[in-house]
Amino acid sequence: MFDKLVTDKQVILDKIFYTIKDNSSLLLTYFNQHCFNIYFKNNNYKNLIDDSFFVYSEGIGMFIFLWLILKRKVKRIDATFLYDLMEEISKRAENVFIIGGKFNEEELRRNLREKGINLTGYHNGYFMEKEKDSILKKITLEKTRIIFVGMGVPKQEFFAYELSKSSNDKVIICVGNFQEFYFGRIKRAPLIFQKLGIEWLFRLISEPGRLWRRYLIGIPEFLYRVIKIKLRGLV
Repeated sequence: MFDKLVTDKQVILDKIFYTIKDNSSLLLTYFNQHCFNIYFKNNNYKNLIDDSFFVYSEGIGMFIFLWLILKRKVKRIDATFLYDLMEEISKRAENVFIIGGKFNEEELRRNLREKGINLTGYHNGYFMEKEKDSILKKITLEKTRIIFVGMGVPKQEFFAYELSKSSNDKVIICVGNFQEFYFGRIKRAPLIFQKLGIEWLFRLISEPGRLWRRYLIGIPEFLYRVIKIKLRGLV
C-alpha cells in the first residue's frame, strides 16, 4: 500500500481535474500518522484505502517514514495543499458541495462566493444513521462534480465510498477538519510551525482536551509500528 502513496501535490491536482474533464469518478483521501495507526487496527478502513481510494501522504510523520524507512524520493505535503486546491477550483469556476462540520449554509455560501467558488449545497457532518440514505440521494441528484467530506477518519471514508457507489461522475475528497480552518472556525498554526513540520504541536496546545490522545499516545504508537515494520523487513 505504501508504494502507492502520492507525494507530489501537482500529481493530485492533475488527477482531480483530469477526472472532471473525463466525466469519470474519483475517491481521494489523505494518509497521515493518525491514519497509519487506524489502518493497522481497522480492517474495513484498510481495505478501502488499499482498494478504492487515490491516496496522498500527508504530514511530517509519513514524510519521514517514506523517506527514511522506504528510501523513497518524496515531497512533503501538508494542509496547505487543500488551500491550493480551493484556489484552483476558484480559477476554474467549479461548483462544490460540502459535507461536514456544523456551519450556517448561507454564511458558507457567502464566504465561498467571496473566494470565487459556488456552493451548490451543504449538509453538516453530525447526521444520524437513519438520515444517511436521504442525504446520499440528495447529493447524488446534484449536478456538482466536486464534493468535500469532512467527518474524521474513518467515518468520512466509509461515507465517501457509499456515495461513490451511487454516482459514477463525482470527485469525492475527504478533508478531515480542513473546513474548520478554511472558514476560520479554528486558527491555523503560525507559519514557522508549518515550515518545521510541527503544526501538530500547535494544534495539541490549542485543543489539548480533544487531541491529547491522538498525539501523546498516537505518535509513540506510530513510531512503535514503524520500528516493528522496519525490524521485520515488511517494507
